[in-house]
Amino acid sequence: MTGPRLEITVPHDEPVIMFRRAFNAPACLVFDAWTDPVHLRHWRGPRGFELVGCEVDLRVGGSYRFTHRAPDGTQHVFYGRYREIERPSRLVSTFAYEGAPDTEALDEVTFDEDGGITLVTGRSIFPTFQAREVFTAGGAAERGLAESHDRLDDLLATLQS
Repeated sequence: MTGPRLEITVPHDEPVIMFRRAFNAPACLVFDAWTDPVHLRHWRGPRGFELVGCEVDLRVGGSYRFTHRAPDGTQHVFYGRYREIERPSRLVSTFAYEGAPDTEALDEVTFDEDGGITLVTGRSIFPTFQAREVFTAGGAAERGLAESHDRLDDLLATLQS
């Protein structure tokens, strides 16, 4: 995979969402940006959204909670618990949206570095196809992932300069 293009796959035969995106940065830096509130505030969420709450207890069994404020002032809260942490190569956690807590997913994210380029691969496993639909309806997941990852790319370039 070359370039910063986000690839999203939504298989028809299992309730998952998968994505891949390459970043021009070492895995340790991408992992830190993915998990450190100091960095998360600069990229997590679509453009125009502000991360007004960012709590991270990065340990197995620890939790996270992100509160995003949309341009219209509404707030969207996402939260979960960390299940596996293998710095800087793998992160497994639960993921839920406060507005639809019955849709809790299991997120697995890997950070594979090759020559200073890190390929981030994610897989969100939902309990049902209907739960997955909550996140894919209207392209919300795709837009959120794409814009967040573009913002992360910008942050990584700044951190390396």
